[in-house]
Amino acid sequence: MEIGIIGLPGSGKTTIFNALTGSKAEISAYQGAKKDPNLAAVEVPDSRLDALSRMYRPKKTTHAQIKYVDIGGNVSAREGQESSMDELLRLLRPVDAMLYVIRNFEAAGTLPTPQQDLDNLESELVLTDLIIVERRLERLEKEITKGKKGDPRELELLKKAAGILESGRALRAYPELAQSPLLKGYAFLSAKPCIVVLNSPDEAVSGSLQLNLPEGVVMIEVKGAIEMELAQLSPEEASLFREEMELEEPATFRLIRESYALLGLISFFTVGSDEVRAWTIRLDTTAQRAAGAIHSDIEKGFIRAEVVAFDDLISAGSHAAAQKAGKVRLEGKDYTVRDGDIINFRFNV
Repeated sequence: MEIGIIGLPGSGKTTIFNALTGSKAEISAYQGAKKDPNLAAVEVPDSRLDALSRMYRPKKTTHAQIKYVDIGGNVSAREGQESSMDELLRLLRPVDAMLYVIRNFEAAGTLPTPQQDLDNLESELVLTDLIIVERRLERLEKEITKGKKGDPRELELLKKAAGILESGRALRAYPELAQSPLLKGYAFLSAKPCIVVLNSPDEAVSGSLQLNLPEGVVMIEVKGAIEMELAQLSPEEASLFREEMELEEPATFRLIRESYALLGLISFFTVGSDEVRAWTIRLDTTAQRAAGAIHSDIEKGFIRAEVVAFDDLISAGSHAAAQKAGKVRLEGKDYTVRDGDIINFRFNV
């Protein structure tokens, strides 16, 4: 899973990036010049994987990962910002979801305006998508008028998208339209799932500010500066400081849970003496499709899936005991994988 971090200049995007990833990316007073994105991957914490690792004592334990992309620069598709828009599209089109970082702290004597900033950021992405739709509509209408190859159905769908965007609404509220086969390739930015990160100061009372969120968007509040400092410490030191300051769990943990819920993601596990590993798939994925998360050859040659639920395995104490208790079962290709399933795929290449 890959998540893009965006925000207006001065919102603290890189502070949040460092807090989430434990990175030490440089924070500057950068206000709009070109800047390379910051990239980092973090392990998805999962107590179930840790328990399986203790049971099997493998040579390697592999957590699922989330990649974060800290996008530098202005988020704008307005006149004179064409090159900025092209760069924005290049970086954000591949991501699965986005974080809107919203400033909730005073900066250089300027009071925060979180609702206004959120509305402006959302408007910029809607405008970016509208420009893309309008350009494509113009070309497509010319092609159809001249009798050249052009899909009238695509034209119809684009006109619907244009109407929604012109009204200032994001496409994420219309997944059937944005994810239709003819439009999915556009990877519209306003169609991507989104989490608002309210970047608050250390002294803020958590939960005291509520924003009017766009449809389908969720929010978490993060005290970015202190979370960044804690992310630089060892886990033991950070835990001690959190306890002393009566702070909640790390921002990363909360954000990952929200990201999984928002994207409809679950985890299944593979186990053995060589490796115990977590794999991320979407909810309602079949066993055969889940096998493809490991390798396409396993998906193609799928025969059966040997499945045991995590709770059943832990209760039994071992795979052999779970099997004796009738908790291990064979499932076919259409079996819907459940969160926490431990699976051994049988396949023939």
